[in-house]
Amino acid sequence: MFKNLTKLGFKRTAKQAIGFYLAYLLLLLLCAGLLGGILAVVLNDTNLIAQISLKLGNIIAITVTLILSFFILKAKKLLGNFKYILVALLSGFLALFLGALAGLIPVAYLTTREKQENDNIHKQLK
Repeated sequence: MFKNLTKLGFKRTAKQAIGFYLAYLLLLLLCAGLLGGILAVVLNDTNLIAQISLKLGNIIAITVTLILSFFILKAKKLLGNFKYILVALLSGFLALFLGALAGLIPVAYLTTREKQENDNIHKQLK
């Protein structure tokens, strides 16, 4: 379930995709907590820390989900497929409103897609 988490070109089963989702969600939560802790040490104003942490967490969720999505598409050679590009952009859109909790769902879906072979690309172009 938690194998090959850093191999973005790996084709995952549904169970492995759930493991990928949980692992990266935990990683994002830990990073957000660490940044919040650093802000708490640097700033003394509790209200300011809360406001900055929320905005920073949202920015991180959007950025990481988009980067992960497009790295997966690149690793699977799917950047030429418009449908998957829309799914990748959907991850950032969901992260904008619902954070990493929803933004990682399309990312996990993309990990279940088959890697495109060069021969298939040439057949599609003919």
